[in-house]
Amino acid sequence: MATLFRTTGIILSRRDHREADRWYSAFTDGHGKVEFLARGGHKPLAKLTPHLEMPAEIDLLLVDGRQYFTVASTDRVRAFPNVYADAGKLTLVSGALHLVDIGTKPHETDPVLYDELTRFLAAVDEAPALSAERSGFLLAAFGLKLLAIIGYRPELANCLACKDALCPGSYRWYAPKGGVVCDDCSTRDASQWFAARPMKDETLKLIRFALAERFEHQLRPHLPADTLEAFHEAVESLIISHFPTIPASSLREACIA
Repeated sequence: MATLFRTTGIILSRRDHREADRWYSAFTDGHGKVEFLARGGHKPLAKLTPHLEMPAEIDLLLVDGRQYFTVASTDRVRAFPNVYADAGKLTLVSGALHLVDIGTKPHETDPVLYDELTRFLAAVDEAPALSAERSGFLLAAFGLKLLAIIGYRPELANCLACKDALCPGSYRWYAPKGGVVCDDCSTRDASQWFAARPMKDETLKLIRFALAERFEHQLRPHLPADTLEAFHEAVESLIISHFPTIPASSLREACIA
């Protein structure tokens, strides 16, 4: 027998199903990521569609039909109107939602990630107009926080091999193991760390800042072009190494409206 349950969530993605239906993926506060079917959701006048098509925190009443969930009703709990009205912000938020969608598994409850996602949406909604460079930085910062929450927090203070504290200018970046290795260890065991890449102190500082600071504080720092490029390369290498699915585009490209 089918059962009803209510949860609050944020829509991550959608895809059309047959002629009139639509599948949605949502990250919820009580059930993690869930997929559900909206019957008739592809029709222009579908009653449920408006709440499911824009960035918002929504109340969902779902029917558990054993084989799959079907949405019975929706109601908007919290809207982010400035995101919806700004193409650049909407593109940024879409990129973050895509990262959550491809970086999480279904039905794994994670209230920490849910809170982080809502904070990100609120920060972008309240922020002034964002340049493409700043949007790309914010998306990468969100990706770093997401990695940390799902179990892939990068090591940014100590060598991955010897565990000693890093000395400025004497380390390399190694994404497959998630962090930095000191020059002594990478030289001593060159066969293991052959793919480790040089990294400047400014890049490591920016990674540490992005991981530690709240999103609203990340509107402040100056972003030199060369440091920002190296920062993106490091974060994207972590995502490629540890996400179950690789994003369709780079973090920088994802923020070009």
